Amino acid sequence: MQKRPKEIPEMARCWMTRYRAVLAMTTSVALLLAGCSEDAPPPAAAPPGNSAAPAVVEAPEVAVSALPATVPPIDDPKARLTALEEVEEYSEAVANNFVEWGDKIRLRDFHGAKDLFTADFIGHDLAKPGTPTPKSLPLGITKTTWEVKAPTVVNRSGFMESWRELVAPFGTIEFFFVKVRGAEFSDATPVDGALTVRINIVGRMSGGGRRGIEEFGRAHIKKVAGKWQIDRWTVTSLMEIERPESLFTEVARSAGIAHRGPQFGKDGNKSFFWNGAAVADFDQDGLWDIFVPSQNENFLYKNQGDGTFKDVATALGVAQPPAGTGAAFFDYDNDNDLDLLVAHSGWKEGADTIGRTTQLYRNDGGKFANVSAAAGFTELLQGFSPCAADADNDGDLDLFIPGYQKGSFAGPNSWYDASNGSKNAFYVNNGNGTFSEKSAEIGFAANRWTYAAAWHDYDEDGDQDLFVANDYGVKEFWRNDGELKFTNIADEVGVTDVGNGMGCCFGDYDSDGDIDLYASNMSSSAGNRILSRLVKGDSSDLREKTLKKLAGGNTLFNFGDGKFTTVSSKFGGIGAAWAWAPQFLDLDLDGDLDLACVNGFISGNSLKDT
Repeated sequence: MQKRPKEIPEMARCWMTRYRAVLAMTTSVALLLAGCSEDAPPPAAAPPGNSAAPAVVEAPEVAVSALPATVPPIDDPKARLTALEEVEEYSEAVANNFVEWGDKIRLRDFHGAKDLFTADFIGHDLAKPGTPTPKSLPLGITKTTWEVKAPTVVNRSGFMESWRELVAPFGTIEFFFVKVRGAEFSDATPVDGALTVRINIVGRMSGGGRRGIEEFGRAHIKKVAGKWQIDRWTVTSLMEIERPESLFTEVARSAGIAHRGPQFGKDGNKSFFWNGAAVADFDQDGLWDIFVPSQNENFLYKNQGDGTFKDVATALGVAQPPAGTGAAFFDYDNDNDLDLLVAHSGWKEGADTIGRTTQLYRNDGGKFANVSAAAGFTELLQGFSPCAADADNDGDLDLFIPGYQKGSFAGPNSWYDASNGSKNAFYVNNGNGTFSEKSAEIGFAANRWTYAAAWHDYDEDGDQDLFVANDYGVKEFWRNDGELKFTNIADEVGVTDVGNGMGCCFGDYDSDGDIDLYASNMSSSAGNRILSRLVKGDSSDLREKTLKKLAGGNTLFNFGDGKFTTVSSKFGGIGAAWAWAPQFLDLDLDGDLDLACVNGFISGNSLKDT
């Protein structure tokens, strides 16, 4: 009997990649042979008389008078297709059809949008799925949910009309996303399938307010003349959020901080790096300023006090070297002004140095001097998201710099427990303007793929502890035991949280006096589909608790009695897509901490490429 491979996700990816490559190769060869074979039949002769193609007569829609009272249940096929690569090929093809369809709805092309549905389609009226229940939220927000009960059944034209009614209040639809959360296809010919679908619409209302819609549904889909079409649709939930005025307005251009670099993959931007930003009042004028690393030069935007900023990076000495991978303002020399540290990605390839070392800029009364080498930052690191704290309680700030991959991107050696990353650096402040790197002495992991970390005295014993977010693996929580001795207690306090860790932050979100924790990971519809199939029927820890979590999204931990408890499913905040830096902050000044999370990644010109 063949042994089951341990690296299921990697193998699944390899299977699908190879399948696509073989499929593309086979198709290309078939086309080549069909076009070049000596035995290929000659082109068919044009029919005599009128050569115009006959008009296609479409089947009539279901008459309103013939519509059933309910839509038949959309169950998964009894004989399911189980070959993962084939199921995902179908799933992605259907998802791409939804992208095109969503774009037509966004543009109000309801006539074109109906082509995704068969003429005999029946489904629920989206605009009237049941009884609405509005709820007033802070900041003048109204959240309306519908109890889906005895919804009206409509034909294809009625379904398109319900979409017209649903999006009518939008003046502009900014985002229209359709995600295939689950898909099962029949192992038969012709093939059909059952889908679980989530639709999110965000935009601006005609009067200037904001509106968002989230709909979950089930759809039955089948191949009709080589094209996927839907013949049944049921609504399982519908939620709408409105605010009569925008809470935030994009002002980057008018404020003077808009900068557009080359598109990824083009000349001048073929790196995955150059990211992060730091905000602080570096010149002590009572206004927040912004530092942003970038590919050709860094930007330091000085707050002018009138809602605008001025780039002073060149004048103040921080424009070069460019291409930083994270930044932090902190007063490393205790002279009561904020200095600037910029992490960089650097490594050796033979005799060549790629990238550069960490850069430290000392603030000398509002102008900066580069003191990197003199301060001890001479080692090449794969540094990201630096964070500072007085770890040894000696009165000056020490520095932790997360490390990611080794050298150029080679990929992890495991999707859930990678151990081929680069070192996490820990610089102890010597109190004389220099730092000593002591990560090896302290025991911080030197082989994880670490993106971010955060300091917090979780046990209130007077010293700072360190939470570390790792990509392709588990989180770490290093308890400070004093005298620069740390112990990883992540499992003990309940925060191992396997996943693609990208960011983290501490805050008392429930105002109970305990500091809670939020960790950002990736949530992926495609990943959830694949991993759900892999773990189906297997409750082992590796499959059920590890693999499913990899695409499960962000995690909110509540602290109490010395431990953290996962509460994401109760309080939300888990589905932030490709999530990065989160932050607790009181956005509406009501005394409670809200939560913001940056997300997104490189994509092509089409939503099909996301």
